Amino acid sequence: MKYTPALFLLLSLFLACNPSKESKIDFNQITLTMDTVMVDPGEDIINLRTGLWNSVINEDLSKLYLYDQQSSELAIVDLNRLVLEKKTPFEQDGPNGTGPYVTWINLVNNERILLANFSEVALFDLQANKLRTYNLNKEPFEGLELSEGSNFYQKAISTHDGNILWGRLGSFQGVEEPFIKADFDSKRIKEIKLPGKELLQDYPLTLKMENMNGVMPSVKSIHKAKDKLILANSAYANLFVVDAQSDSAYQIDYTPKLTAKGKKGGYPSEVDSEQRFREVAEQIHAEINFIAPIWDNQNRRFYRFSFETSPTGIYDGPLFKMPENRPISAVYLSIFDENLNLIGETLTDLTVAPTYAFVKDGVIWIYINIDDELGFVRFSVN
Repeated sequence: MKYTPALFLLLSLFLACNPSKESKIDFNQITLTMDTVMVDPGEDIINLRTGLWNSVINEDLSKLYLYDQQSSELAIVDLNRLVLEKKTPFEQDGPNGTGPYVTWINLVNNERILLANFSEVALFDLQANKLRTYNLNKEPFEGLELSEGSNFYQKAISTHDGNILWGRLGSFQGVEEPFIKADFDSKRIKEIKLPGKELLQDYPLTLKMENMNGVMPSVKSIHKAKDKLILANSAYANLFVVDAQSDSAYQIDYTPKLTAKGKKGGYPSEVDSEQRFREVAEQIHAEINFIAPIWDNQNRRFYRFSFETSPTGIYDGPLFKMPENRPISAVYLSIFDENLNLIGETLTDLTVAPTYAFVKDGVIWIYINIDDELGFVRFSVN
């Protein structure tokens, strides 16, 4: 385990002379205790070019799995000892091939791993042997007619020993399709209705030019907590909870006190120039952006971060820039009980968006990159 004095890179706090020691900050009824730790890669390196985009943590929170797109390797980080344990090479082609680009990863029963590409999802053991593939377009499903090219383009959740996948569908047409349960044993697909979703606006922005088309959607996510699946959208506070036992869903509708409940809207839905696209995207991202809740099993509660960005008026760099890659003006923390009732909120002094966070042993861990090394800021919430 390696502690670092570089906490000022992430937090704009007034620290004591030795910043590697813990510091306490009181926000009304909520106290946050923080420190920073670094992962020791040994003689190797951990590629953080895309952060923890293609990563997953096992159920007992002892290991982080990070897929390296450049080397086609799966890095395994021991979160108890804070060391790089090993790397497992995968093949892009052949019978054990992942495909040229892995879009997301997830674990199945902590012993196998799902690697998805643009056409299918594949199940591997942790020695990189392909065990099966999941392809919605090539298998004869019943129950719901799918559009051509339908696939789990965003991270899906597996249950029933990997035989069932839950997730949002997408297609080549770019139209968001339903949230579904796909049973690859019985070959049945069931749409899980999300009550009231049609009333919630998430304001996707479309660029249509003679030589370029593209869409900037809101960030959508799905996480498993206990026996429930929680669906979140960066554009609004509302959540959907899916009960995997009854195949039903309900909406959590709450109103934060410190932030808006969602984006105000009023933006154009389609633009015809890169300049206008950059301008509108900056307006959308300047308003509140919600991150998915994370589950604290020890204290039986959820935490949820949200953030706002500062408009710069500088319209260069990547065209499809994510909100967390813009200057951050404010980061908020909301606390919920195990039934997702809001019980507390605070404005934090974080200066980056904690888009990759989890709770281990009752402490929030937030990913940071310090000089291209993997680190975590850890929060204890009281």
